[in-house]
Amino acid sequence: MIRNILILLTIYMSIMSSAAGQTDQKDLIINYSKFISTNTFENASRIEKIYVYNESILIFPVIKGMDMPTNGIKVEIPKWIGTCKNLKEFYLVGLFISNLDSNILKLESLEKLKFSIHKNSNVEKIISDLAKFEYLKVLDLSDSIIDKKKLAKFEIGLPKVKIIDSGFF
Repeated sequence: MIRNILILLTIYMSIMSSAAGQTDQKDLIINYSKFISTNTFENASRIEKIYVYNESILIFPVIKGMDMPTNGIKVEIPKWIGTCKNLKEFYLVGLFISNLDSNILKLESLEKLKFSIHKNSNVEKIISDLAKFEYLKVLDLSDSIIDKKKLAKFEIGLPKVKIIDSGFF
């Protein structure tokens, strides 16, 4: 299954790379190191979907008992992301957050969001911040390192949002 996902991602990235020179580009696929090293992003207001991936290592199940996974990166969010006023979908794949950065909270049009959280994250604070997104319809917490009780808190705290958890835990 992971192999199929990687093949599809490779195909999608090659298609997106060939279209990168177009001025009406609405999707952005970017590796994490380039994502955080970019200071400004031209035409940020046109972007509707951003897919940030962890290129450093493949994602495998994490050994239980660890604070932070060895297979993911704790995410920093660049300031320019807040200028993506039309962003509807934001995917952080293989990337872990411990709280929602103030720059993410500026994404008022967000409908779909994907990220992973580690077991020591402040779930109540994350839920409180997510509740500020008026248009959020889907939250994908796949590969998060949280137990079922914490996952249930998301479902209770965000009743209008479909919570997805297709992780290994």
